[in-house]
Amino acid sequence: MDAVLPYFTAIVSLHGVRRARPDEEQSNMKPFHCTLLVLLSAPTASWAVAENPTTLEPMVVTASRIPVPQRETGSSITIITAKEIAHRQLFTVADVLRNVPGLDVVQNGGLGRQTSVFIRGANSNQTLVLIDGVEANDPSTPGASFDFANLTVDNIERIEILRGAQSSLYGSDAIGGVIQIFTKRGTGKPSADFSAEGGSYGTWKLLGNTSGSHDALRWSASASHLKSAGFSAADNRLGNSEDDGYQNTAISARAGLLVSDNLDLDAAVRFLHSDTDLDNCGGRNCDDPNFTQKTDQLYVRGQGTLDLFEHFWRQNLRLSYNLNDRRFRDTLEPGDTFASDDDFRGEKLKLDWQNTLSLTDWDTLIFGITTETEWMDTNQISRQSATINGYYGENRLRLLDRFITTAGIRLDDHDTFGDKLTWRITQAVLIPETNTKLRGSYGKGFKAPSLFQLFAPAGFFGPVGNKNLKPESSTGWDIGVEQSFLGDRVFISATYFHNTFSKLIDFQFGSGYKNLDKARSNGVESLLEIRPFNILTLRGTYTYTNTEDNEDNQLLRRPRHKGSFDADLAITENGHFHVNVLMVGSRRFSSFAYREKLDPYVVVNLAGSYRVTSNLTLFGRIDNALDMEYSEVPGYGTSRVAGYGGVRLSF
Repeated sequence: MDAVLPYFTAIVSLHGVRRARPDEEQSNMKPFHCTLLVLLSAPTASWAVAENPTTLEPMVVTASRIPVPQRETGSSITIITAKEIAHRQLFTVADVLRNVPGLDVVQNGGLGRQTSVFIRGANSNQTLVLIDGVEANDPSTPGASFDFANLTVDNIERIEILRGAQSSLYGSDAIGGVIQIFTKRGTGKPSADFSAEGGSYGTWKLLGNTSGSHDALRWSASASHLKSAGFSAADNRLGNSEDDGYQNTAISARAGLLVSDNLDLDAAVRFLHSDTDLDNCGGRNCDDPNFTQKTDQLYVRGQGTLDLFEHFWRQNLRLSYNLNDRRFRDTLEPGDTFASDDDFRGEKLKLDWQNTLSLTDWDTLIFGITTETEWMDTNQISRQSATINGYYGENRLRLLDRFITTAGIRLDDHDTFGDKLTWRITQAVLIPETNTKLRGSYGKGFKAPSLFQLFAPAGFFGPVGNKNLKPESSTGWDIGVEQSFLGDRVFISATYFHNTFSKLIDFQFGSGYKNLDKARSNGVESLLEIRPFNILTLRGTYTYTNTEDNEDNQLLRRPRHKGSFDADLAITENGHFHVNVLMVGSRRFSSFAYREKLDPYVVVNLAGSYRVTSNLTLFGRIDNALDMEYSEVPGYGTSRVAGYGGVRLSF
């Protein structure tokens, strides 16, 4: 058993619904306006439990593609709010996700290096990532995955993490789950703030935000620049001494217009540009002073929401575009051992028409049509494309305020491999007499072969792409319980999950990509949250994930044991302090002809802020406060103890 298991068992825990605190923003708008607020902006929510029984509970959007009360969802879902992100003073979404039950984050070095997220043992390319409704997965990568390396937390209102196969609503890529990121909507009196911070590894960041509303118009926008001299991407304990720098410029904007009582227009854009210094490997003597990557990422979405017949029929028409442009450059110079000059460009254009019929107070029907085309270009592969048309529907029944059932089905038509049918059901049972919720789900998922897997030309070792590939498939189910005690000051959640994956696509030397593999995963996610005082919240999580491939070996990069502990303390009305402890068990990695096992690790992070005046706030954090030496990927570096601090001016 892993050496860190005693740390896990000492905190018992997991995932579960978060509930709104009394001090959080709630909406008293009419039903249609409330729907728009949640659907287009995702209002705030929290893991803490409400003391005021009249406070409106948080809503979730991702579980059914419409806003529904979180307590009425049969799905396993976690919400992270802007307030929680601010309390921890983090730069990237990847660092925010590290503590989420059922998720594993793996990064090949420091800021800007490849960062993968695994949900419940599924492959990292089997998670669908949405940014303001835009499918962000990159069609130009071999597995059409999403790299979290450059996604900053700027202008984010909330993140929803939905676990389990979700293809019945979201189509391809949603085998493991869906991570959806919502930008701030912009409400209330116009405001702005500016922050500057700096610290270890020559790191500094400048950030400006503005948001507000005036009459029917609303907006939010942010711009930031992050720069770091960094540390060696290849582990400096293995003889790598060159620091690898990083720069990131991020722009996010969103605007909406309430044209009339029943028509709302909304648009969002996020642009990211990064410059990253790389090393040519992970291991000994891998320094490469000339190896760089430049990346441009663009996510654009425009949509209109129309409410007809006194809220009986709501229509949402959304057009979105995703661009990922990556350029790798290296030249052979003294001390250099590797050269490259590679370009990768992936694009996706999608049109989605969604309809919601409120048939009765207890019966809601959601159905829609999507069409999407994705393209890939590289300097070695001529432009290739694929189109998928999707037809989906879900019926949501709410009986006796206790039994909430959803049943959904979807048909996708891919222009290369043909049709794929998926479905999913969920059930939530509420027992208000004991403050208990029982929930469960069962569903099918699929992932279409990537453009690279379909069309990559033959290489030195033989065939690569294979136009006869079939989609990867999955079957998954989970069952869970949520329970609160002592006037909602104690909250417990536990979930058991089981997944099977088939027709997994893998590369075979001499034959290219084929549907070769099968895999399984099962485990337990748990959470314990205690609020002994109004100013203090304690939270612990523990996840056990057992994975096996078709040869009964543990899947690579997935730890069996993972846990976290958080203490959130409002020291005074103006001061805040946060402690985070992350514990990750041993993981296995493949290195050429053998497998390597990484040791477990424990990392302690501290963060705090103090509002000096109504316009001035000081903040800071310490990463890896105990200065632990550890690795997330064999041969790649991680941060030692590091400190950062800054100032924020609000207007």
